[in-house]
This record gives sequence, C-alpha cells and structure tokens, in this order.
Amino acid sequence: MQILDPLDAEAIARHTRAFELEIHEQLDSTQDRARERLMQGHAGPAAVIADAQRAGRGQHGRRWLSPPGAAIYLTAVWPTARTPAQLAGLSLAVGLAIRRTLACWQIDARLKWPNDVWVDQRKLAGVLIDVMTQPTGAQLLIGIGLNLQLPESATQDLDQPWTELSHWLSPLPSRNLLIGRLLQQLQGVLCSFEAAGFAAFSEEWQAADGLCGQQIWWRGSAGVERGHALGVDELGRLRVDINGQLRLLSAGEVSVRPY
Repeated sequence: MQILDPLDAEAIARHTRAFELEIHEQLDSTQDRARERLMQGHAGPAAVIADAQRAGRGQHGRRWLSPPGAAIYLTAVWPTARTPAQLAGLSLAVGLAIRRTLACWQIDARLKWPNDVWVDQRKLAGVLIDVMTQPTGAQLLIGIGLNLQLPESATQDLDQPWTELSHWLSPLPSRNLLIGRLLQQLQGVLCSFEAAGFAAFSEEWQAADGLCGQQIWWRGSAGVERGHALGVDELGRLRVDINGQLRLLSAGEVSVRPY
C-alpha cells in the first residue's frame, strides 16, 4: 500500500478558506464530532477530517470500518435557511461535487441514487446527510467517505461491489489536494443549492445518473420490490416504472440496487 501524506490543514486550505478545518488522527466518527462541535456552539461552515474512525457509520446506521489512511473521512458543516422539505435532492447534489472532484483526474464517475458514487458500477464513495437545528438556525452535517486503498480487513463485510481510488490512479494524489478540491467543489454546490435547490443540478444529474434505464430492486415497507429506473424528478425523487405504473421513491425511504 502507498504511504500517504499526513493530513495538513494549511495545505487543504490553499484550495478554499470557506471552512474552518479540524483535523484528527482518530475519532469515533467525523459525523459525531461535527455534531459535538455544534452542541458546543461552533457553527459552520466547518469541516471535520480524520485519518481513521473507530465507529464510522453509513446510510441506515450501518457500521463502517474506517482504518487509518484507507479512505477520506470527513464531515462538512454548513448553515442553511432551508426547511427539511426544501433539502430534497441535497445528497444528489453532494454526489455531483464528488464527481466534479474526480473529473480533475479524468475519472468518469456515475451516481447511484441517492447516496453513492460509482466507478464501473462499483462504489467508490458515499454520502451521509444529517440536519441539526440550532437556536441560530439549521446546520447541515454532510458526511463523505471516499475509498483510497482499502486493506482486506475493511472489505470483508461490504455488502455490495466496491472499488478504490488506487485502482484508477497510481500513484495516489495527495490527500490534502483531494480534500481541498473536494471542499472547493462542495462549497460551490452548497451555495447553488441554497439559492435554487435541486433544480440547479437536474440537468447535470441526468448526465451522471448511473441507474437510469436499469432494472432495480429495493426493500421497502412492503418487502422486496422491482422496477425500471427512469431517472429523477425535480425534487430528486427516483422515478420507477413498476409494470406500467409510475412510483416515486424518496431518498432515505429505501435502499436501491440494480439486478
């Protein structure tokens, strides 16, 4: 495995100074630390970054093994004036920020609704979004994990096809450069989303949609269902054809897989 450069706040900040940076060697999770910061009165914009996590978590509370240097682990904190209903499609927009970052290295990533970034139909990165209400307003907690070089111990419990950046780039670029450019792209996406919502990204999403046209299955309240993915609507909901009937799936409602 490649020896990675140490995380360095000043090197990251060369690309954007919009975020107050907090770097740790190890945390339970960047998401938990970001929440703790808010409870201590430290509002965003900020970014909590760790070299390793003891108790990382993904969508639906899944445990995520996060050994040192295996991935980028960060949570961005960003203030928003939007209501929860007006945040529909945010995870899709954040996925586009990751895709734009990867394009700097000529990697053509696709987005799997609603939280994953794919390369060659294998998961390279994921997004986890929480909202925390403060007396001064709502704060977004945007967790991002991007696989760099995973040891075998970190892949044994993965329940879907995965990939890592080292498979596509050798040698790996500087982590500080990657994170800096990612935060730079994220800043632009969040500003646009705050102004216009998902409508600002719908055309770009269509070009990056990794599920559109595929047969998919998901496990919802009625058990396992299957359908044909038709893209997303203006609110970022997944449009699915089920035997000629249109169904709209909301992010967080189900876990979708191609079959």
